[in-house]
Amino acid sequence: MWRLAAILAVASAHPASGQAVLSVRVLDAETGAVMPATLRIETAAGSVITESAGFREGVRSPGLYRTELPPGPAAVTVSRGFDYGAERRRIELPAGEERELTISLRRRSPLRREGWFAGDNHVHMVHGEALVHATFADLERAARAEGLDYLSVAQAWNLPEPTAADLSEVCARHSRPDFQMQWNLETPKNYWRGDASHCMGHGWTLGMRDRTADGKDPIAEFYALNAHDFEKEKTPAPNFDTHALVHDLGGFVSYTHPTRWWRGDWGGRNGFPAETGKFISNLAQELPFDTIAGPTYDSIDILMQPHEREVNRLSLQLWYMLLNRGYRLAGTGSSDATFDRPGGAVPGKVRIYTRLEGDFSFAKAAEAMRAGRNFVTSGPLLTFEIDGRPIGDTITIQGPAKLRVHVRAWAAPDPASVLREIELVRNGDVIRRLSPAAAHFDSAFEIEESNSAWYVVRCIGDNDNHVALANPIYVERGAAERPSPVPANVSLEIVDAQTRQPVTGSVAVIRRVGREERVLRNLACPGACSFTAPATARLRIGAGGYAPEDRSVFLDTPELLDPAVNAKVEDILDWTAYERVRRALGRIRFTVALRPEGSDAAPRER
Repeated sequence: MWRLAAILAVASAHPASGQAVLSVRVLDAETGAVMPATLRIETAAGSVITESAGFREGVRSPGLYRTELPPGPAAVTVSRGFDYGAERRRIELPAGEERELTISLRRRSPLRREGWFAGDNHVHMVHGEALVHATFADLERAARAEGLDYLSVAQAWNLPEPTAADLSEVCARHSRPDFQMQWNLETPKNYWRGDASHCMGHGWTLGMRDRTADGKDPIAEFYALNAHDFEKEKTPAPNFDTHALVHDLGGFVSYTHPTRWWRGDWGGRNGFPAETGKFISNLAQELPFDTIAGPTYDSIDILMQPHEREVNRLSLQLWYMLLNRGYRLAGTGSSDATFDRPGGAVPGKVRIYTRLEGDFSFAKAAEAMRAGRNFVTSGPLLTFEIDGRPIGDTITIQGPAKLRVHVRAWAAPDPASVLREIELVRNGDVIRRLSPAAAHFDSAFEIEESNSAWYVVRCIGDNDNHVALANPIYVERGAAERPSPVPANVSLEIVDAQTRQPVTGSVAVIRRVGREERVLRNLACPGACSFTAPATARLRIGAGGYAPEDRSVFLDTPELLDPAVNAKVEDILDWTAYERVRRALGRIRFTVALRPEGSDAAPRER
């Protein structure tokens, strides 16, 4: 409908007295078809034409755009994300007359033909500020003008009390053969006891079904699991419960901006005092536990908005550390675009490219992303191979081997952009640095490898805001060793709350998938017992004639919970924090005092 409306607007508009009219048509150079694009139109007075406070850099065109301008010289820049080269034209606009401009954009690389799909999975229709009104049509128009193949749209949404099924229906209406839209959530999103200094972590999801196995609405379930800042009365579920539900729904879950924090003003609501210079955390404070216990998540964002340079630097450092410890976690990126903020409606400013076999689907994208078939970028395009094996693959060697590395890269789409540096990184160290000083780079060279290692390629444009980073290709010599989830070694005593005498009882080891409990096994416990359980487990302790008691390995062990609740960025980046989790899991001890059924509950003992 918006395309038809745009065409009708072109046909019916007439210039006001003294004004000029500019019509811009954007074509795909390969097919000749009209296609969406972003237009930056600078008038003779030096102003930029905009249509929404959400986007200050120009207008989103469905491909045909007509507007009135002051007469005189004007400059028009047409762009479509990172895949197409941008074009700039100058035109003279006589008063009272119309000038037509047709601009063809051409793809800069063969990556789309090779199965690479670009998307953004961290976009908010309504983040909370609600200073700008946005619709699903606005998001579709912006995403297509930015050349995204898909967009995942997170909470909140401009629908009254939407369910996941409602959102799936709306997103389907705004999908096209060359563009897919799906709902998702920024989840987990947990603040311990509502305090912004204690953020257990934020995440985003991809590819979830819109019903749980027992027919529940996932959105209601996720909202029940998470506690936002100021929600003092709500005890958040650990992030790993949310991760489990995402996976049960067939989805992918990433920790986003895992190293982001700042100081600012906060409080003055819901009993929290107003504070100045408060430590405000968006950190993934639970990540060390979730890594050792699983990992319970699939990836971490290693690239956010370009201006978040320190966040990006530290997130990359975190990812390299995890890779060096054997965790084959995907490196992802996202924009955190917020359509309800002035200037925030720029999806895909940072985006992820994922290689798929065949046509796009969200389920296939989640599977390929989990396998690490990705690169992330804020402008340049990048891919590489080692001995013909693509990003995400593994090469097995028996001894010292010569390997052929083939790198292709394209600078950011601005015509003046060049590639300043290309780095080959082995196990976190730059082992080769190239300086192309060109818009396109295509080269192959040999390296020698004798041991197991991982390799990534990073390219930097003519300014530090233009960065691309590929996921690893792994080289393995001998049998690969992967870190296994570390279990909890539990020593349990069951006693009578009044007599303190041992009680023969039983233990149910429970896994939570969201809020649903799934019993993994039942164990007899004759007063005292020792056993192993998943680090994420709950334990239900019972005995005949007594009221049962629950314990959580994580929530009821101060040596595990307190470091997570109080973590700072230096803890997340320090492997000793992970080792402390491992040691604590090796000695979980609970003494559980059971009270007779029907008696008043007593304070819980840890």
